[in-house]
Amino acid sequence: MQLHFLGTGAGNFRGDRRHPSSALLGGVLLDCGAGATGRLHDLGQFESVDAVLISHLHTDHVAGLSDLLLHTLITGRRRPLTVVAPPGFKSLLDAIVRVRGTVVDPSELYPFTVLEGESIDAKIGPWRIRSVPLDHTIVNLGYLLSNGDLSVFYTGDTREPSPAPELPVDYLIHEATFADRHAPLAREYGHSTGSQAAAAAVRMRARRLFLNHVGDLPGSDEEISREARAVFPDALVVEDHQRFDL
Repeated sequence: MQLHFLGTGAGNFRGDRRHPSSALLGGVLLDCGAGATGRLHDLGQFESVDAVLISHLHTDHVAGLSDLLLHTLITGRRRPLTVVAPPGFKSLLDAIVRVRGTVVDPSELYPFTVLEGESIDAKIGPWRIRSVPLDHTIVNLGYLLSNGDLSVFYTGDTREPSPAPELPVDYLIHEATFADRHAPLAREYGHSTGSQAAAAAVRMRARRLFLNHVGDLPGSDEEISREARAVFPDALVVEDHQRFDL
């Protein structure tokens, strides 16, 4: 199973080093920040997406979805597509469809399903997908994906301690917007530091921790990495385009 990071930046990231949040895991797109569709096409993976899991409705996590849906029209998609999202997503999607942002309603072209709510438990392809509401400034869903002996938890954006400490997982993809010296900012804006994410990895008994949603403050990458690894040695601050075999 391959995990491919398409975008690893936080909402405040400037420049061309990182794109907004998005990662592809075994046919499941974890969030859909701006630019995700182009990167999927570049990889030859656009047609492999069976589901999109939206953690929350801040634009750095959802702005790319209208492009993705438009490109399902352009590419003549016929396979089913499922979008899982927190409450409020259907209103956003309805507005996009109403102004013909996707040209036509995707459901007119192929089996298109939206699962909206805070407590989702669904089987999509080989994955069992369960949502876990986490602590952010708006409703944010973390997602537990399990497939046989493999389990992955994706946080989206969250403060720590999160409400998901009792979920043992193989791999944890956790936001790490700030270094510890900016912990008050992290708390105020509903985010985590690298060491807080590492503490979550310890609680969840993860084998490996991928730190994403990295902010753009000078020196953040090095500080976040050092502080996280002091708590959980197998922690890695990921970059756009990195891939990992799980």
